Amino acid sequence: MAFGKQTYSNTTEMRESLLDIIRDVSPSEDVYFISNLAKGTPALQTLHEWNIFHQARATSIDAEIEGAATSYPDLQDEVRSNNRTVILDSPVRLSRTKASIAMVTGEDAMGVEKERALRALKSEMEYAIVNGALAAGSSGVARQLCGIDGAITTNVTAHASGQSFTETILNDMVQKSWDSVGANYVADVFAAPVVLKRRIAGFGTNLTRNVNAEDKKLTQEVRVYDSEVGKTVMVIAHKDINDAAGTLTALLIREDMFQLSFLVNSGEPHWEERAQDGDRENGVYVTEFTLVSYDEQASVKQTGFNTGL
Repeated sequence: MAFGKQTYSNTTEMRESLLDIIRDVSPSEDVYFISNLAKGTPALQTLHEWNIFHQARATSIDAEIEGAATSYPDLQDEVRSNNRTVILDSPVRLSRTKASIAMVTGEDAMGVEKERALRALKSEMEYAIVNGALAAGSSGVARQLCGIDGAITTNVTAHASGQSFTETILNDMVQKSWDSVGANYVADVFAAPVVLKRRIAGFGTNLTRNVNAEDKKLTQEVRVYDSEVGKTVMVIAHKDINDAAGTLTALLIREDMFQLSFLVNSGEPHWEERAQDGDRENGVYVTEFTLVSYDEQASVKQTGFNTGL
């Protein structure tokens, strides 16, 4: 039986999912995490949970005598970790008249405003991923996720205000990660305000270099640093990381230890029409998601750096 149209053949009339657009359109250092963190399993509840197993390296041996009976120690338990989902939206409202009239450029007014709203949503998601402050939420109080800055709790150093960022400090940060986790999980992305990226560029060693964009998922050439412990670290400048005097922050993370989980069925970014409550058009881009941190001990946070070169 013939059909007039099928999805198999009319692919040019279909569009990709909105999440693909959010994650892949012009990825840059400004929104690195929303563009590049992996998509994890869906969150089935507003409190999203997962297990972590972190076994410390042996620091001594327990030698056995000949003929000894085997003794069985208690096995180490996995640890439950969690994060809350956050709802973010970016609404658009235009009068019927405004929505009907083409803009100076000839573009559809509603289409232009929706594009701007989508960029705003992407920016807000990125800020939450970095700086989100955990909140359980209650009646009249929104839930919030814990971002990367708050998730790193083990390897944290607060320097005295005005500490100069040096190559030694960068290598110390990499070593803290190396000391805490297996060699295959050492931190690989250094994210900080642009002033720290500029300092790294000025280290004056042959250990800093630029690599092609396609190698690091960015739209322009990026800088990497070959640390003294043998780990190559990508260096990105990020506008959402704290750059205030006295608390300027540097984050060294293991990228694949963080993922984004969207609420099942309805959490991925999407457009919803709102009820027409007047002579106007209403709608909103909305998403509900959380950040998953599989082992924050692989990452390092240091604060207090000088804000000048």
